[in-house]
Order: sequence, then C-alpha cells, then structure tokens
Amino acid sequence: MQSNLSSDVIVEILMRLPVKSICRFKCVCKLWCLLISDPTFIKRHLNLAIIDKDIEHQRQKLILRSSSTPSLYHVECAAMTSNDVMAVKLHFPLISSFDKVKELKRIPNFYININRSLDDRVSRPLVYGFGYDHSFDDYNVVKFIYLEKSPNSDSGVHLNGAVHWVFARGKDSSLVSMPRLIVAFDFAEGKFRELPRPYDDAENVTAVGVLGGCLCWLGEQQDFWVMKEYAVKESWTKVVIGVPFLNLRPSFLKNDEALLVINEGLIVYNPKEDTHREIVIHGINGRGNLEIETYVESLVSLNV
Repeated sequence: MQSNLSSDVIVEILMRLPVKSICRFKCVCKLWCLLISDPTFIKRHLNLAIIDKDIEHQRQKLILRSSSTPSLYHVECAAMTSNDVMAVKLHFPLISSFDKVKELKRIPNFYININRSLDDRVSRPLVYGFGYDHSFDDYNVVKFIYLEKSPNSDSGVHLNGAVHWVFARGKDSSLVSMPRLIVAFDFAEGKFRELPRPYDDAENVTAVGVLGGCLCWLGEQQDFWVMKEYAVKESWTKVVIGVPFLNLRPSFLKNDEALLVINEGLIVYNPKEDTHREIVIHGINGRGNLEIETYVESLVSLNV
C-alpha cells in the first residue's frame, strides 16, 4: 500500500485510534497487520491511555450486569453526560460454551495444603483476585482459602500492583460486631499486608473500591472514605453524599464528577458542588442489583 506519510506518522495516528477501528485496519495490508499485532505497538497503545487522560476517557467503558441475569452489557463512559443511557448487550460466549472464545486461559486446579480436616477445608470460602504485576509486566490471578470462614468481600479491587479486600477480624463467628480490615496482596512481592483504616472500630464497612486512582472505604451510611495518598492513614478523607444507601460502589471520576452505584441504581455525584443526578440505564433485561466495572479497552492479548 502506497502512502505519502512516513511509517512513524502512521504509527502515531494508529496509536490514537479506538481498538475497534485498529482491529479493522489489520485487513488493510500485511504490513499494518504485523504492526498492529506487534507487542511493542500494543504496549505503546495502552500506555498512551495511561498518560493521556483525554484518550483514556475516550477508551473508557463500563461493563454492566444485573444480578438477575447472566448477560453482560457495556456503556460508553462519555455517554454519562446524559441522564438516559442505552446499554448494548455484549456477545458473551462463556454463558453457554467455550467454543467461540478467541482467546482463553484456564486457571489450573491446585490443592492448598492446610492443617485442617477435609470437611473443614470444603466449608472454607475461596477468594480470588486479578491484577497486573509491573515487575514481570504480566497479569496474575491469586487464589486462596480464607480460614476464618467470614470474608466480607468479593473478587477484590486492583490498585498500585495489589488486590485489596475487606475481611472481618474474628474466628468462626458471625460478621456482626466484628471489625473490618483492609488486606492487600502485592503481586511483585508475593505477600499479603494490612493497610491502615480511617478509623479502628469499623463494623459496617462492606467493601473497598477505587475512585480517581484512590482507594475507597465503603460502608452503609451517607458517606465513604477516600485514601488520597496510598497506604498513608492520615490521608483518609471523608466524602459525605446527600443520598442514603445500603450499598455503594464508586466507578470513574471525570471533570470533578464521580459515577456511583447506589443501591440498585446509578448517580453522577459532584463532590465540589455536593449535587447529584440520577442515570437511567435502558436495555438491560431483568431487575436486581446492578454490578458495574470500569475498563479501558486495549489490544492486550492473553497470548502476548
């Protein structure tokens, strides 16, 4: 293919394009296909979204699921400027089979040898986490058994090369009146560590989240806490919102606004003006709690 543009200029243009467009351009010619599939180009394309907030927001999307249906949906983050948003159903072949999955890596089954009876091991919950290890430039899955039988957490949240959970401190007892801990697994060090909490007698905290690159401490009131400086106890800052909630999850932050999953709906909250507006999501089948994760689309392959 003839072009008046130099190869460096073409690379700079392609790096700024959305993933869907770039994938189509693999068919332009063999040279472009090799370029777009090159690990160096893939990493540069991803890193550009990390350092350029405008490009990050352009590629940022939400993946949604209602607790009443296994289907997955996605929404452009840029669409959140409107109060009415249409979700698009994703082709999700894992619902029925693995036959149509283009790339797949299975997590091997492994036996965790602990000094407990078989019945005791079976009754203990398995906890998973997924994240990026900068020391090896790779993605890892961590899987472990929580021996205390009372995790108050989910798959965890990734931040600063570690996955974070909330666990209850106690042994073989209920979650009532038990203080919560922030536990992180550092992929580079291969170790667990405890992070400081904003206050010690934390009994109503349900989870941690990430908002604007900061760790959040979430409860069941009208406020949550944000750790402005990672792992520094004194940097915890309380954020009070004028909406009561039983369940809250922060999503993304753009133009001083935060997208919050509250109870079974979405709001966009402006902390500076202490105002909020509700977002109505159309196109999702079923009712139930809304689960949302933010992601930045990329060309990263499981096999690279």
